[in-house]
Amino acid sequence: MKKNIGVVGCGIVGLLVSYKFSQLGHKVTIFEKDNGLNFSNCSVTAAGMISPYCELIHSNKKIFELGETSLLKWKKIIKELNSRIFFKSKGSLVVTQIAEKSDLELICERVNSHTKSKLKILTNKQIQKLEPDIDSINLTGLLFKDEGQVDCLEIMNALIKFLKLNGSLIKFESHVEEIKKNTVSLKGGERINFDHVIECTGLDSIGEKGKLRGVRGEIIKVFAENVNITRPIRLHHFRYPTYITPRGKNNYLIGATEIESKDSSPVSVRSALELLSSSMLISKSFSEARILELSTNCRPAYIDNLPSINIKNDFISANGLYRHGYLLSPLIAELIADYCLNKKKDKKLSYIYN
Repeated sequence: MKKNIGVVGCGIVGLLVSYKFSQLGHKVTIFEKDNGLNFSNCSVTAAGMISPYCELIHSNKKIFELGETSLLKWKKIIKELNSRIFFKSKGSLVVTQIAEKSDLELICERVNSHTKSKLKILTNKQIQKLEPDIDSINLTGLLFKDEGQVDCLEIMNALIKFLKLNGSLIKFESHVEEIKKNTVSLKGGERINFDHVIECTGLDSIGEKGKLRGVRGEIIKVFAENVNITRPIRLHHFRYPTYITPRGKNNYLIGATEIESKDSSPVSVRSALELLSSSMLISKSFSEARILELSTNCRPAYIDNLPSINIKNDFISANGLYRHGYLLSPLIAELIADYCLNKKKDKKLSYIYN
């Protein structure tokens, strides 16, 4: 039977939840506080890396388990959208200075012990062969083959286009004040009833207030005419861990800062210096790059940094994806749809439901 679904929030989780229900033939209405031209949510200020294996370096093993099939899911989504989207699946390269090779050996052991991977430490010559524009003479590394990346704005715009073409209603500049008994109450007094309401609003959550913390992330977008890097590069450094993700046409995102704060003010001088200095450890040619944009945002996280599908009497809240939004949102969308339509919970992932 066709359901009437309300989704609050137009970030990557909200869009993929809406996409899943729309694909299954249900009526979808999305409420978003922004105007549709300039999104302020943290899905925009992200690198879009799909890297479950790299997450084993620092994250809970459960993040790997949740994200292991993400690359296949994204390939399917990209194909179905049939739109022009920057998407690559050439793997990720983790590098460190040769003096810190012992750290990389520990990472290699950890990943191999938790997965079916057979990672081997790369020499500087092997790194040079993979990415000729990296200054690899003092580097060693690991290649995670089954990883990828997607352009955040392009995928969000493609999902919005798909939803509109397939009959979904997106109500921009809609301020939701209350969700009660699957009824969305808007500022101004309008109330709209649904069969199910899914809230995907991050730190603006109505249902999860007080349970979430903000983790500030900062990203610098640069144009580097003399740099040609083809896959995400992660610099494993004891002081300045950094990632560089290519965006095509010599554009790159440089990031990795994680600051325990809800502060969304502009990028600090300290963070900018650290990120830009780290980029030049990867390639000195970044010294001549042009800074196009500096962005900050705050990602929602629970105390354990794991996502949660919160099943309430009145609605469902999907939240706490921390810095794993693009990695985990395809699975979260599937789990929510399966629960709403079939009252099914994945028993293997029981920890994700609350």
